[in-house]
Amino acid sequence: MDAGTASGRRGDRRAVFAGGIGNFIEWYDYGVYASLSPVISSLFFPNESAVASTLSTFAVFGVGFIVRPLGGLFFGQLGDRRGRRTALGLSLIMVSLSTLGMGLLPVFAHAGLVAPLLLLVFRLIQGFSAGGEFTGSATMMVENAPAGRRGRVGSWQQFSVVTGTLAGVLIVTAITNFGSAELLSAWGWRIPFLIALPLGAVGFYIRFRMEDTPHFQALAQAGEVAERPTTEAVKTQRGAMVMAFFYTALPNIGFYTFLTYTPTFLRNQGGLSLGDAYIVNVIGMATYAVLTLVVGRASDRIGRRPVLIFHAVAFFVSAIPIYLLMSSGSFWVAIVAQLPAMLIMACYSGPGTAGLTELFPTRLRFSGMALPYNLSSALFGGTAPFVATALIAWLGTPLAPAFWAMLAAIPTVIVYLRMRETAFTGLRDR
Repeated sequence: MDAGTASGRRGDRRAVFAGGIGNFIEWYDYGVYASLSPVISSLFFPNESAVASTLSTFAVFGVGFIVRPLGGLFFGQLGDRRGRRTALGLSLIMVSLSTLGMGLLPVFAHAGLVAPLLLLVFRLIQGFSAGGEFTGSATMMVENAPAGRRGRVGSWQQFSVVTGTLAGVLIVTAITNFGSAELLSAWGWRIPFLIALPLGAVGFYIRFRMEDTPHFQALAQAGEVAERPTTEAVKTQRGAMVMAFFYTALPNIGFYTFLTYTPTFLRNQGGLSLGDAYIVNVIGMATYAVLTLVVGRASDRIGRRPVLIFHAVAFFVSAIPIYLLMSSGSFWVAIVAQLPAMLIMACYSGPGTAGLTELFPTRLRFSGMALPYNLSSALFGGTAPFVATALIAWLGTPLAPAFWAMLAAIPTVIVYLRMRETAFTGLRDR
């Protein structure tokens, strides 16, 4: 019997909330930063060239991803040796304080080069903490899920990512539409970042009261916790780690282009106002969040592999038409184009967390998953907005981001075809 069954549905819900709150805050910041990129560009990277300012802003966005593998190594070791709760508590403190710090920064006009340098420092801290947050929350949720419900429970982890991003975009949208451009540039941009402090305090309290997962507790009681989990994972889980790296390659590109980069794309390539671009993005993300939960449940019945394979194939086939429609200049066409894009993305986010977590045994799950996932996020996710902006400028076509996504779809679909179906078996503990 799956050890997670003993936790019951009450523990199930506690794990979802405790795991999801940190993801919510982490990706809330990403949503705020990406949505405010036009404002951040002008305040921290003033330049006569709009393209140069945008590239600088997204370069700092991407730098945070460079340190995510280091964070993955640190938090993976901590989580597999000392428990999931300890690692997740520390990561939440770091991300909350660094997000708060960004809201208190001076701008270039007041501090010169110090302003973008401090912005860079806080993005590095956020990136380091994110290295443990995603994989740690995934581990906590799935290890607490009863047999036959891991896809459903795991989909809430992705739901927290999307709703955190959505919350960031909604707050920026509200300030933009109900305030003014002058208010946003003067001090309104600080508000979304400052909200991270009370959110973090609530999240830390919840995590502090949460017990560790039944799987990890059983391993600890048996005296079989790994002393050097990362080293052991590299020696014994190399195949699974390579699979995990490409497993998330296409989803990372899709998430950071179809979601966080969308307002910038619609404004620069579609000619929409910033307010309209935010509205399109909000509708898309709300749709994505709901579909994620629906598809996660479905994957418990039909399996992870068929849904994931559909995700990669459909992404490859539809990337160019979707970007073509989104660059048409029409508000309504952009909204319609978002809907199939969100369904395709949900076919990863629904089963993705459970499927990725099920690749590894409990003894090495946090470490084995953290390193390849964060390397993939750094290479494919953090660079996505920068690569999209650069490719459009280089190739002279708004379809350029689709080419990059289609290229990443090839190794990703190969991994999905080769992976074993894990939806109908228990989690491996050793």
